[in-house]
Amino acid sequence: MASFLKFRNQIFKYSIIVAIIMELGSLAVFGLSSEFLLGLIAGTAVTIVNFTILERSAVKLMQRNSKGPVVAGYFLRLPIYGIVFYACLMAGMRSAIGCALGFVTLPLAMIYIYGIRSRFPGAEKNPLNDWTEPKEWNNSDDWDEEEDDWGPLPKWTDKKKDNTKK
Repeated sequence: MASFLKFRNQIFKYSIIVAIIMELGSLAVFGLSSEFLLGLIAGTAVTIVNFTILERSAVKLMQRNSKGPVVAGYFLRLPIYGIVFYACLMAGMRSAIGCALGFVTLPLAMIYIYGIRSRFPGAEKNPLNDWTEPKEWNNSDDWDEEEDDWGPLPKWTDKKKDNTKK
């Protein structure tokens, strides 16, 4: 769990750095605009909060082996984005643009950490990039023996179709 906290905190830190870079870049376009800054802060904060909700949903999925928390988390996260964006839109167009850019700070931070930075010489290897290592795929013959929670198969699957015409 400590490694996940490090992973999460690193993403949050770089998200804030990306937001600062976006704010500095906006100075050339909008000048010193508190409206844009507040939208950017709101969008970044919502993205971080929603990532935390996603994290907790994933942990509950693993602990309970139930998909309910993931679905509930989705239906909780999506309206948060909408409500905050609508509030920023009502505050002004610059605020809405800042909010929309704030929504992408976390994905941009993840792209930088695990896509761009990991390619630098001497950089820490990307733990998510294991494409060069050979994969051991499951044997499809073993799939029927696996336990699943899908329940019994429908009755129509037992019948074999005869597609030949006479």
